[in-house]
Amino acid sequence: MYTDELFIQRTCDLARLGGAKVSPNPMVGAVIVADNKIIGEGYHQAYGTPHAEVNAVKNVKPQNEHLLKKSKIYVSLEPCCIQGKTPPCTDLILDQEIPEVVISALDRSPDVNGKSIEILKAKGVGVRQKVLPQLGKQLSQPRTTFVTQFRPYIILKFAQSKDGFMASSDQK
Repeated sequence: MYTDELFIQRTCDLARLGGAKVSPNPMVGAVIVADNKIIGEGYHQAYGTPHAEVNAVKNVKPQNEHLLKKSKIYVSLEPCCIQGKTPPCTDLILDQEIPEVVISALDRSPDVNGKSIEILKAKGVGVRQKVLPQLGKQLSQPRTTFVTQFRPYIILKFAQSKDGFMASSDQK
């Protein structure tokens, strides 16, 4: 028996495939599971293109489309609920009548930040959140830093000597 954690791990693996091509959007992966089997998966491939949830639904084979109404969609980041270059992913989930959503991390951008969960729950969709949240947060950290602190996400690595210098005085 597979677990929610295993499917969330798969969404994060898929999300990484988007890499820098999705910027300024976050890297997101999605997996659709019915009867404990993956029937569709996708990731956000590039800025301005369909989101992970859309690609996952598109990858469901025609003979499995009827399973969407009894499936779970796993996402590495809370689905969007705003109209941008693409329609809201919450609308897609509701249109496809997917009864349950499992989320790794919340989208901390001010336009979303839990609103998708409220929308889905209000329409009767089951929502489970914060499954392996550290993985989803790690993937979305560059976007979160950008939209909440208005600066780029930067990692700096350097080495210094025990006395606090970067190099000895006789080195260049």
